[in-house]
This record gives sequence, C-alpha cells and structure tokens, in this order.
Amino acid sequence: MQGRIIRHQGVDDTLAIEDMGKAGQGVREKMRKLMKFGHSMTAITFLGSVVVLWVFHQQLPPPAEALEVYAAQRQAMARVASLVLMPSLLISLLFGMASMAVVPGFHSAPWAWAKLVTTVLMLEGSLLGIQSPIQREADRAAAALSDATLVNGLAMKLDAEQWSLVLIGFVATVNVALGVWRPQFRSRATPAF
Repeated sequence: MQGRIIRHQGVDDTLAIEDMGKAGQGVREKMRKLMKFGHSMTAITFLGSVVVLWVFHQQLPPPAEALEVYAAQRQAMARVASLVLMPSLLISLLFGMASMAVVPGFHSAPWAWAKLVTTVLMLEGSLLGIQSPIQREADRAAAALSDATLVNGLAMKLDAEQWSLVLIGFVATVNVALGVWRPQFRSRATPAF
C-alpha cells in the first residue's frame, strides 16, 4: 500500500506519514498471521506424529513371532520420528521464537515463556525418549533379520517408549493450551493483617 498525500492546509505530510504507518502495520499483521499459521501447522504435525507413533506401538507384533513385520514397522517408526516428528518440532520452535522476536507483547507475557519452557522439554524428551530409542530399536531389528540370535534382545523397552510418547503428547497439549488460553499467571495478593 502506498501512502496517499492529500494537500490541505499543511497537513499533507502528517496524513502521508499516517498512511505509511498503516501500511507497515498491515505488513506486520500479515507476517504475524503467517508465523502463527506456520507455528500452528507444525504443532499439529508434531502432535499427529506422536499419535501415529503411539498407534504403531500398539500394533507391534512380538518379534519372535513376526520378525519381518516387527522390523518393517520399526523402520517405518524411525522414518516418522526422523522425517516428521523432529523436523515439525524444530520448525515449530523456530516459528515460535520468530513470533516472540517480532511481537513485542510476547516479550513480557508469562504464557509465552511457559510455552518456550514446554517446547524445550518436548525437544529434549523427543530426542532422548522417542527418536533415539526408536532409531536404536529399528537398527537392532534390522540386524536381527540377518542374525536370529539378536531377536531376544528386541522389544525390551516398549513400555518406556510408550510412556515417553504419552508424556510428550501431554506436554505438547499443555503447550497448545498455553497458546490458546494465554493465562496471566498472576500471583495472588495476600491480605495485610
């Protein structure tokens, strides 16, 4: 949008500056919405991949009974974790941090800082509790296809992986709730006696 100049008794410069300021606000608003959209879409993708991995876990056959199926599902889980889960989390983090940088109101908002803390928890938890164990188990399952003696070492930590998915899913849900409801986290004033 270009600033319009209206010549009327010396106020033309003021009107031109006001119009340019409105144009800048429009660009900032579009950028804010783009960042919000990107952040929302990547958060949806992250939570969706957590659910997909949980469903895969529920469908895993015992490796001793169906090693080929177990290994194939573990490879698919490793791909979901490395190609969807982690990139969506990292991109969501980048969109969120860019939003904090661009929107001055977020700098002093306690809910925005709480979202950052929960995102760091999700990042570390996803790396240590989801992506790494899933990749290790996929590698072990692939190795067991060529060495049957390794089958007994598979599926030893299924419960830990499932609980990691549930916990990270819960933290991600809290993160979304913080962004939607934006609580103020005000301390209660204690009455003076």
